[in-house]
Amino acid sequence: MAPYGSRSWMVLVLFGASGTGNSMAAAEIGRRYGISWAQVDDLRLTLQYSRVTLPERTDELYFLEGTSGVWTRTPAELRQAFINVAELMAPALRTVVHSHVVTGAPMVVEGDGVLPVLVGDPLLKPLVDTGVIRFCCTATPDVDELVANMLARCRGVDAAEPGRPRAQAAANGAFGRWLEEEATRLDIPIVTSRPFDTFANRILQAIQ
Repeated sequence: MAPYGSRSWMVLVLFGASGTGNSMAAAEIGRRYGISWAQVDDLRLTLQYSRVTLPERTDELYFLEGTSGVWTRTPAELRQAFINVAELMAPALRTVVHSHVVTGAPMVVEGDGVLPVLVGDPLLKPLVDTGVIRFCCTATPDVDELVANMLARCRGVDAAEPGRPRAQAAANGAFGRWLEEEATRLDIPIVTSRPFDTFANRILQAIQ
C-alpha cells in the first residue's frame, strides 16, 4: 500500500465505455491507497430498481433495460442512449463527488455513466482546477477486446443471446469513441487499458 501522503488528490473519477477495465483499475488504485472505490452503476441501479420517477426524461433512464430488442438498434442510437443515462446520472454523481471532498473521505469513482463535462461543473470546477478532483478517461479501441472483457466480467451481457455480445460491444465502442472525443476536447487524459498489468500505474501517471 502506498503511503497516504503520496496521494495529492481527494477524488479520482475514472470513466470509459463498459469493458475498458475501469472497475479493475479503480479497485487496484483503491487498494494501493487504502481508500474506497465506487461504481457509478450503483447509483443507476439504485434508481432503476427503486423505479424512481425523475422530474423529466424518466423514460431514458429505463430505455436500455426496458426496450424489447434494444441491442438490435444501431450503435449510434445506443451511443445516444448511453449519453442520455450519463446526463441523468450527472446530478447524483456531482453530489457524491463533492460530498467526499467536503467530508475529507478520499475515493475512486468509476463507470461508463460519467459525463465528461462534469469537469466544468460550477460546483466541481474549482476543485478540479486545484487538483483535489482528478478525471481520467479509459479506452479500449478493439471490439474483440471489449467482447472478451465484457464476457469475463459476467455482468451486463447475455452470452447466450445470439449476436448480443458483439452488438453490445459495438455500441460500447461507439460510446467510448464519443467519450474520448469529449475527453480530448476538455483536456482530460486518456489511458488505454492494455497492458493491464501497468494500467493503474499509467492512470496515476496521467493524472499528475
